[in-house]
Amino acid sequence: MSINFKQTRALLLRRQSSVFAEEGTELQPEACMQLFDIDLATLGYALSQRLRTRLQTLDLPSLLAIQEHIWKTLAAQLGAHRQHTPLFRRFPDRTPPDTVALWQDRVLSHFMQAPGQPCVHCGRTGTTHVLKPCRHVVCDACFDGANYSACPICHRHADRASPFFLPDPAPAVGTVPEPRKLLDLGASMDDAAQVLVRALCERKQAMSPVDTDDFKALAGEYRLRLLPWIPEQIPVRENIALLFGTLLKHCEPAAVLAAAAAHIGTATDVIRLIAVYSGADPSLQGQRVFREVPIEKARGMARFKTLFTPESYWNRRASVPLALTIKRFKMARLGRPLRRALLALLESFDPDSLTEDMLRHRAYWVWLGEFLHPHEYRKRYPKVAFAFGVVRKKGPDGTPGPQFETFYAGLEKAVMRKDAVAMVALLRKRPGELARRLDHALRVAGDDSAAAGAVLDAFAQCVAQCATPVLLTLRALLPTRLHAAQKRIYWPKGSVATGFMVRDRRPPLARQTIEATVALIERELLARFSGKPQLDDFLIDAALGDIVVPFNERTASRSAIELPRGSVLAVPPANKVRLFLHWCEPENGHTTDLDLSVAFYDDDWHYLGVCSYYQLTCTGRDGSVIATSAGDLTDAPFPNGASEFVDLDCALARRNGVRYAVAVLNNYSGMAFENLEHAFAGLMLRDEVQGEHFDPRTVALRFDLAGANGVFLPMVFDLRDDRLHWLDLYTSGEFAFNNVATSNADIAAVCPAMIAYFASGIRMSMYHLALLHGAARAQRVIVRDEAGGMRALSRHAGEDNAGFLGRLRRFAPDDADSAPALGAAPLFAALLDADIALPANSIVYALRSGATAPTIAASDLIS
Repeated sequence: MSINFKQTRALLLRRQSSVFAEEGTELQPEACMQLFDIDLATLGYALSQRLRTRLQTLDLPSLLAIQEHIWKTLAAQLGAHRQHTPLFRRFPDRTPPDTVALWQDRVLSHFMQAPGQPCVHCGRTGTTHVLKPCRHVVCDACFDGANYSACPICHRHADRASPFFLPDPAPAVGTVPEPRKLLDLGASMDDAAQVLVRALCERKQAMSPVDTDDFKALAGEYRLRLLPWIPEQIPVRENIALLFGTLLKHCEPAAVLAAAAAHIGTATDVIRLIAVYSGADPSLQGQRVFREVPIEKARGMARFKTLFTPESYWNRRASVPLALTIKRFKMARLGRPLRRALLALLESFDPDSLTEDMLRHRAYWVWLGEFLHPHEYRKRYPKVAFAFGVVRKKGPDGTPGPQFETFYAGLEKAVMRKDAVAMVALLRKRPGELARRLDHALRVAGDDSAAAGAVLDAFAQCVAQCATPVLLTLRALLPTRLHAAQKRIYWPKGSVATGFMVRDRRPPLARQTIEATVALIERELLARFSGKPQLDDFLIDAALGDIVVPFNERTASRSAIELPRGSVLAVPPANKVRLFLHWCEPENGHTTDLDLSVAFYDDDWHYLGVCSYYQLTCTGRDGSVIATSAGDLTDAPFPNGASEFVDLDCALARRNGVRYAVAVLNNYSGMAFENLEHAFAGLMLRDEVQGEHFDPRTVALRFDLAGANGVFLPMVFDLRDDRLHWLDLYTSGEFAFNNVATSNADIAAVCPAMIAYFASGIRMSMYHLALLHGAARAQRVIVRDEAGGMRALSRHAGEDNAGFLGRLRRFAPDDADSAPALGAAPLFAALLDADIALPANSIVYALRSGATAPTIAASDLIS
């Protein structure tokens, strides 16, 4: 296999289950291909017949190279590329049942056990060993060397050459899960890359971290070759920066800027471009850093007042870390020709727009001015020099800079006057801002029917210019505004999701206003979607009603399955749930202790118990063990890292009065999640708990950890309904010593509020988005229920899109066509699981790949 375009091959394999291989002239023996099949089966994958036939024609070195490429790519996606050895190697069978007694034994050994002395627990001699490098003395009669993988006293990794550690036990053989996911032969890598580049460019909301990485990889490998693939319009400004900023790193600046000029129209576009070129984030959210504050100064600061209780650990520290957001980044080298080209680009913009746009990110522009030296060229670029004078609040001679009123200052004045008409007069100039502030403008209008009419008239005139994601958000939000919500939840811009909850003080909106606006939005959405490729049949899974349309994707966790925040998945009641956590410290990095826990609550969110490092087993009221931990490793040395597991028996927990089981990932001490070499977690759904600790074939979710220190609440299991709620939510927590006990109040407040928020329908589901597409693009819509049964509804002769959509939403079994069958023509499919063979060239969205590989992502349906 050619080493060219290695990242492109990997991302197309991950995203589309496609393998690209030129036909060879040899014929490898069947035994060689069987070894390939066995290797892939360990990850839960299989080759399609045509891919297997193609690979069999390759020479042996090429075949081995492709095999290695496939295995490494898929293993990394699932988490199988790392070593997974928990503290208790015989987990789940040999986890100590009494955590308190174990802790007492550890404390006594730490303080009282000396080398060469009789064991303080059993009194035997000749049974103790000194472990390296921690120097703890352990007795092999009191601590099972065949069960531990690290020091039994401090739980840090130790030299396994010590006689204390016995060989690893042979794992029991587990069952083989079926069916396997299919890999297929790709037709043309360049064609697939072109389609993907265009789809990513056409996205109408900020991309997820996975999409961002893939977009930059494509630009970095194809370079100027991909310029002809770029559409005329790239709606999201950050994506413009990602594309051309990445190209700027690899290509001649003049060629890149010439191509970028047609897409860059604001000063913020320019600074985003420079940020990507410098290796920074184009969202311009600022970099979070920690500065040490002396303890004497910290005691007088309000933000630290809760730290200094009489028994607090912080009383013994010399300093306290203070989180700061820095609006600057390490600047890449800007050569003189590049600086002049950037200044010329800025000079071409409207002067008022230039100045106002620079003021939106004033701190960044003050920083960038130190590298651009705009006043050296003030005669050549006078508009840029003026704008920098406003931004810096002084001219080059030190005199006060000119005054300037921004768009938002004028808008705020109108809001303060409660003048809805003045608000919309300004907002008409920026349709996207009008859509985002529509609810606010209607509330400012209040009972004034004339003002409310002006707001709706303005929105009707601007709706065609509003982005599709904003319209979808409004379509879902407005029907919920008939009544006040229990909690109002904000999603602040940031690198991770930190939903902010407040009491909902908004007055409800009038039903007539809501209905008129919703009809307007739906008419516009149907018109947009009808311009996309028409297909006779649409196949839609009803289970997508529990999958939320992606929003705020910038903060989504990198994951093997792109499950949008707020979505709900069915958990088969017969399965055992095994949660996993793996992290690794950087080489020569600080010791970092992450912890995996599960907290248990009843129907009313009253705390029932926990399975964690301080309670290794959680028992129910009948004495049965409902959850078991594999132990608490307190470091994760480079390069192998550390893994923790928790097994959850959902059926036993439910019988013992547990309604909710909350997975909690805590940064107990050490480095922030984002500064680790790598850190990921997830869950396996297993028919049994025997076999390898980590079985990639059973991985249902795998996601990376991001953000700073604190607490990550990824998911909640509703054991009564056998549902998993994916929250993907971070809370700030403490600087250290985070656990379920310190986070219990947050968990009991945040989790039910988030579940109720998404259950209210405030976010559109993928099912309803697919119905909008079906009503606009199909002659027949087939709905598959969770049992696999299908029913279809066909468009009437002459029926318009709105009428067909209304019938689809009222779809009942009595209305269905009899015995719908899939034809041989390509169709559109929106599936939860791609477990059905579809005609060639079909357009497929699937949350989880299987017999059919997805060809589009959820975000492509919003474009």
